[in-house]
Amino acid sequence: MKTAYLYRLRSTDEGTPGIFACEGVFWHSLELPDRDNKPNISRIPSGSYEVKKRYSNHFKRETYWLQGTEPRTYILIHGANFAGDVSKGWQSHLQGCIALGKKTGRAKNRFGNMQKCVMSSRQAIREMMAYFDNKEFKLIIKDV
Repeated sequence: MKTAYLYRLRSTDEGTPGIFACEGVFWHSLELPDRDNKPNISRIPSGSYEVKKRYSNHFKRETYWLQGTEPRTYILIHGANFAGDVSKGWQSHLQGCIALGKKTGRAKNRFGNMQKCVMSSRQAIREMMAYFDNKEFKLIIKDV
């Protein structure tokens, strides 16, 4: 079983950027800010998670699903661009999941403000799905 690492960088109200890496291959990541693991507004805690393949009815495709996130449920790795604190006026496509992208930047959100984001997310997800080839893996999330 492969082991991937998600190295989180400094969290802000615009989200938590990071690097998702495995054996020399990497993608940029983005998660919600740290809000004490509160459902729908926070990233999950750092730690070690088993990751399995799962069909998502919401996305109508296979995704990777983190195990052992209780009391949180259905923490997926999927495509998204923004992961900000909506109570502070930022846009978010996430409710606790992990987004991947080929690069990072700033883009105009639906409110017309420039916001941190990951870009080319669908491409990054396709690459990650192909890389793990339907196999389970371990994900170790570290705050750096």
